[in-house]
Amino acid sequence: MSFSARLAEIILPDTHGQEVKLGSLWADSPAVIVFLRHYG
Repeated sequence: MSFSARLAEIILPDTHGQEVKLGSLWADSPAVIVFLRHYG
């Protein structure tokens, strides 16, 4: 299974608390995923 296929199955909350399958964000168009780390 490809890395993007494994990412697509992850479910995360959106800004309203609703569950969203990560793969649905790039189903219709390309998407960029950015991981931010908080230092402090």
